Amino acid sequence: MADEVLRTWREVLASISTLHVVEGSPRVCETVARRIGRETSPRARLELLAPRSRPTPSSLFVGLGRVAKGATMEISCDRQGRVRLQASRASCLFLLGSHVAEELLGEVAGDRVRIAPPFQDQRPVWDLYFGQAGRTVRGLDPESYVEEMARVGFTHLEVNALAAADPLEAGVSGEVSPRFYTYGPALDQFVASTLNRGVYPAKWLAANRRRLRLGCRLARKYGLTPSLTCFEPRSVPDAFLARYPELRGARVDHPFRSFKPRFNLAVSHPVVREHYRELVRNLLTEAPDLDHLSVWSNDSGAGFEFTPSLYAGANGSAYVVREWKGPDAVARAAADNVTAFLRLLRDTATEIRPGFRVATRLEPFGPERDAVLAGLGDGLDVEVPTLLRTGWDSPYGHPRYPECGIGPFTTYNDRFDDDERTPLEALRARDCRTHVLYAHGPVNNFEPLLHVPTPWLTHAKLQSMRDVSVRHLAHFGGIAPPASVLFDVNAEVFRSFQLDADRPVEDVLVALARRWAGSAHYRLLVKAWRFCERAVRGFMPHPLYFSWGVWYRILIRPLVPDIDRIPERERRYYERHLLATHHNPNRVDLARDALWELVTPATAKKAATRLVRSALPPLDRIIGLLADAEADAPPVLIDLLDRLRALRCWMTTHGHVHSWIADVHGYTAGGARAAACRDRLRAMITREIANARAFRDLLAEGRTEVLALSSVGETTFIYDRELPRHLDRKVELMRRHRRDVPRIAEDLIWRVRKLGEERGT
Repeated sequence: MADEVLRTWREVLASISTLHVVEGSPRVCETVARRIGRETSPRARLELLAPRSRPTPSSLFVGLGRVAKGATMEISCDRQGRVRLQASRASCLFLLGSHVAEELLGEVAGDRVRIAPPFQDQRPVWDLYFGQAGRTVRGLDPESYVEEMARVGFTHLEVNALAAADPLEAGVSGEVSPRFYTYGPALDQFVASTLNRGVYPAKWLAANRRRLRLGCRLARKYGLTPSLTCFEPRSVPDAFLARYPELRGARVDHPFRSFKPRFNLAVSHPVVREHYRELVRNLLTEAPDLDHLSVWSNDSGAGFEFTPSLYAGANGSAYVVREWKGPDAVARAAADNVTAFLRLLRDTATEIRPGFRVATRLEPFGPERDAVLAGLGDGLDVEVPTLLRTGWDSPYGHPRYPECGIGPFTTYNDRFDDDERTPLEALRARDCRTHVLYAHGPVNNFEPLLHVPTPWLTHAKLQSMRDVSVRHLAHFGGIAPPASVLFDVNAEVFRSFQLDADRPVEDVLVALARRWAGSAHYRLLVKAWRFCERAVRGFMPHPLYFSWGVWYRILIRPLVPDIDRIPERERRYYERHLLATHHNPNRVDLARDALWELVTPATAKKAATRLVRSALPPLDRIIGLLADAEADAPPVLIDLLDRLRALRCWMTTHGHVHSWIADVHGYTAGGARAAACRDRLRAMITREIANARAFRDLLAEGRTEVLALSSVGETTFIYDRELPRHLDRKVELMRRHRRDVPRIAEDLIWRVRKLGEERGT
């Protein structure tokens, strides 16, 4: 036995002759068995075991079963060479198998290894590149993506995606609302009911179902649980409501994004309730593996009646609450309508799929929030970044610059307070799971860059959530395409945390750096990660453009003193996909969007100063060190050098946006400082021209896929291969207009395009 103990797992596994899985076991069991077999014993053959049969000697068994108390995964080996990889949940098996193949083969094979992941669920929401608005990103292989999701520790896969690159939503010329329907597709984009049959073409629905079933099939192969993230109740076509006007619900469009009103269905109406029951039944018939539905609402063409956060204000059908009721009565009625709809979805689904759960985002609810929360439980869950605040307010922001107003689930949110524990436990007691929203990946952070290393921030957030006994995570955005990002340190930190939450992050990073860079370069790699994170912490992001900068074309917009002076035809290259109608002030004022003031000139000035003082110095230092080592550097350092160069260009442009806001507004305010504002603005333009050229040159090198580009074509949500040419156009416009007088066209909001065309203006 002493000799056996001293054998490594590789030696033990090399001696196996048979791979065992139980008949009828989840597909992932075979996936894991074959993967480990390929790594360690290529000649081993797969044999199915009858239930309760004992594996043969010198075999590897992979399956579900009971493990030691307090653990979820277990590896063991007996005297006859029977190796068992066992987990209590299928969603853990591929993580366990990858741990064996990647970390344990060189370790001494003891009697038993037990692993207890700190989080029960790690579910992606808004999985940008697998199924949502970035699904046309080049370099994405669906199976490799799902495999990597399982490898790093995700437990679910978001599978509702449109098959086509564009949504099937009729619009009016000049509006942007139809674009929102490309993500979070509703239930009626996959199946029809008796009520709406024929509203959407059968071929459209069939193609979307095929895409959904592909996701389910890949999820099964790698042990993930298929889930949905849908905007509901979403608007329906005008022709449908013209036929059934009594079923009209709330107006759910954004008046500044649309040029026609859009309405959804009155979900309290018995006919509509039966319509949704049919949709759920039909969808689960097509995809019986579905286990979870997350309902997002009050945005992107969806919303609940009489909730005040609807863009058009609280409104709805004739059936929820009568007119002239007080605000408390309206809030109670609205909340009852919300929870009744969620219960309908859950109850219908559990008839077919016992244990099916439905969650809802909590932020859209204001005065009705507490009543909605009171109605959750028994399989109705909540998805939220915090339980301590109402609406979109949050105690979690930038750890260094709390005044910047950054959102509550970005890489900057590095804590989860102990005060969350009491409401978490209260909800848990009535079987309401709290899925805590957070983000460490490429989505909601520095878009469209595919990877920015922030391993310490990532670890701090995970540790903080674990300390408060969070069990269910909702990771905003999924991961980057694995073929494009080969060295994702943030994802590796998460993976390591699932395998051993007590392991110090420094140990994790040193081990990872040794594996990726080798003994000669690992210290430089760790140093580069540290300096990158120092730059990230020193950067003060714009509250909107940090996450949604692609939507607003920040990288390619010309930062000139008077945007309105550029002829419209010359702005077309970026305005055609800009998330702004022709009369949205954002077209000419980067401090505004619709009626929002996004950031004040004073705050923008702080951000511009902090870029130069706190963000760029550590970035420049480490870029210099990596460039000096480039000649004999391993691939990971070359990859990181290019990503840090891209990050520098990205940060510089965003910092210059803040400079534009501070100095254009400073000049137009008049006074003694106007001339200084003008001079600073011109100096910024010179720097941004150089920065845009540097970014274009980096993209032209093409050795590292640093940002997301579409393989199909540009949309509001993703650039394509034309990006370098767009940067050239930006440079040319800035060069020509750099000495214009600073001005903001305040009348743009009142412009009526047709009148302008008729008058020739």
